[in-house]
Amino acid sequence: MSRVQEKRVARKPMFQRGPQSITGDKDPNFEYRFVNDTGSRVTNFQSAGYELVQDESIVVGDSRVFDPSDLGSAKCVTSNDGTKSYLMRIKKEWYKEDQTAKQSQIDETEKAMKTDASRASDYGSFKVN
Repeated sequence: MSRVQEKRVARKPMFQRGPQSITGDKDPNFEYRFVNDTGSRVTNFQSAGYELVQDESIVVGDSRVFDPSDLGSAKCVTSNDGTKSYLMRIKKEWYKEDQTAKQSQIDETEKAMKTDASRASDYGSFKVN
């Protein structure tokens, strides 16, 4: 009996790194993130200093990104529900400034929650320890 030799067909691997994994030569002077293209989110991020990534040396881990029509255009992935997400980046110094501003708002809120909440009123008093 001769055994028929089967040729393995190239196929998509069962386990991938995920649609939003980024490989390639990322510029260390930038912070990268994906932004969903819903409403005016992409425009809002651009107004805050983010730019669309069009660098051909950067590869997004989703097999759908390797469409030749994407060459020279912004890096984009599509979720299962059809939402497109664009890879964007911002200068690291601006990113750090934004994070510091966010953290100071959080610190201010937490400080307000921890201050002495004693207050007298017509009906008694309220104090949180």
